[in-house]
Amino acid sequence: MAKYAQFITYKGKRILFVNAASLPEAECLVAFEEMKEALVKEGKGVLVLVDVSGLEMTTAIVNKAKESTAVTKAMGIKDKPNAVVGLTGLQKAVAQLFGRGIHFADTVEEGREWLVREDDKKR
Repeated sequence: MAKYAQFITYKGKRILFVNAASLPEAECLVAFEEMKEALVKEGKGVLVLVDVSGLEMTTAIVNKAKESTAVTKAMGIKDKPNAVVGLTGLQKAVAQLFGRGIHFADTVEEGREWLVREDDKKR
């Protein structure tokens, strides 16, 4: 069982929640690898919520996030709504460069609510 990337159910919606808040770089890389593996294993788009509050964004972390996006795109996995919690202004700007349809939330609760609303719109 993954340590950082777990499926949760919120208001009847299945969400891949990645808790990378305040992790050191090495552990964050593990968390993002778990996220990538879960997405690949799922084989289809899933709602994703990532908490990176208090995380120092290093080049290695940004590259790992890009890798996850590239792998799922290459596999033809369609995007579903994604929300990220805890990014600062500059970090948001960087994330928008490689992110596909990312919503930036201030709290985990806000992120979960946004994901539910967005998924309901698409149905």
